Amino acid sequence: MINLNIKNGKVFLENKLIDADLFIDKGKIKLITKDNSLPKAQTIIDATNKIIIPGGIDVHTHILDLIYSYRDDFYTGTQAAASGGITTVLEMPLGIEGKSAIESFEMQLEAMQKKCTVDYGLIGAAGHNTIDSIQELTRKGVVGFKTFMINAPEEEAELKDLAAKNDYFLLKIFSEIAKTGLVSSVHAENDAIISHEIERLIAQGKKDFQAHTDSRPVISEDEACLRAMVLANHVNAKLNLVHMSSGTAFDYIRRAKAMGWDVSCEITPHHLLFTTEEAKKIGPWLKVNPPIRSKEHNVAAWKALNDGTIDFIASDHSPYSHEEKDVKSKDNNFFECGSGTPTLETMLPVMLDAVNKKRLSLNRLVEAISITPAKRFGLYPRKGVIKVGADADLVIIDMQKEYTLKNEDMITKSKITIFDGMKIQGKIEQTIVRGNVVYDRGKFPVKKGYGEYITPNPDYIS
Repeated sequence: MINLNIKNGKVFLENKLIDADLFIDKGKIKLITKDNSLPKAQTIIDATNKIIIPGGIDVHTHILDLIYSYRDDFYTGTQAAASGGITTVLEMPLGIEGKSAIESFEMQLEAMQKKCTVDYGLIGAAGHNTIDSIQELTRKGVVGFKTFMINAPEEEAELKDLAAKNDYFLLKIFSEIAKTGLVSSVHAENDAIISHEIERLIAQGKKDFQAHTDSRPVISEDEACLRAMVLANHVNAKLNLVHMSSGTAFDYIRRAKAMGWDVSCEITPHHLLFTTEEAKKIGPWLKVNPPIRSKEHNVAAWKALNDGTIDFIASDHSPYSHEEKDVKSKDNNFFECGSGTPTLETMLPVMLDAVNKKRLSLNRLVEAISITPAKRFGLYPRKGVIKVGADADLVIIDMQKEYTLKNEDMITKSKITIFDGMKIQGKIEQTIVRGNVVYDRGKFPVKKGYGEYITPNPDYIS
């Protein structure tokens, strides 16, 4: 008997919505039909007036359970993912004091195996002190690597294994990753510019929200973006520039792609949906790196998303406690506030609203949140697409339903969203991972540990 039938929905197939029924067995899509010839099934879902798209793949999360479980853990974090239509998370590496990059990876993997409710991959640490671990991490199944071009502050030990330190080491890192065929994800900001700007602003007594923005000027992102692309291209490394925000940088990336350089680029929903002036009103929960930019850069970001310069929409989910974001207790010094915000569960909903507002097409959204991430990180065709033989990772959505995002409804432990009070259209009704419903209108039917560890298929790394 077929495990699951999904009837009467509009299914995203071959870049468009088609009236079709899905037949799912043993976690896989077995049949897609338009003729209503339904075999019997244990479970039937009626998707009348709903659309069905491939599950989202979030290529950039910082749940960081092992040392920051008070912020989020792999159970609450992946429940949040499920509620937001994300069926696979790619978790960033975590440096643990006294542990090697390999030991930290193994500890993360063990914790995720016990707690995750959606599928997951792990990104490996690639800093100046972890180059010798790159090949071993590849053998253990990482989907890619992460490197910071800014140096890790001493108080942020979790970043100790990620800092490139200088261009000599960055080139060595790219060279070693190029041997693996995997993607090198890079946080591209110029460390010297930022550190001296922070020093200058503090000396002038400037420490408000605007000071944080001013301390990370556009040139710090533009220069680092160019440098990363030149170095990666020199050794034929696959480069992914994370959470980009500068219109100039998008122009550079566009030109690099036109020259055939192997570069991809991601953007967050907050860099798309807020400008500097709006971010100031929200305050510490929208203190992120790189900062929210001016309207000029925001307009450029939407253009880059729609013309394909931007490849992925990723959450950069970085939860904090309220105490860590309480700038008043830090003498109103925004430099002392954590940088990051929880966005895992709101990413797809706010972008569905953008589709309804005609800011981008559904086709472009599915490309950016499902298809392209799966191909770039070697998860295709198992993930990222609705086709026979693929994992039955699906999101059932009522595109007509309007509702308001509220802090108290959030699943993440901090119970906060930068989109609090925003009325949006496009409601996720159910999320399915490998044929099982993991989110159902506010409920989570699966137990801790349901999620599977996903490793790349080398034949489909693009």
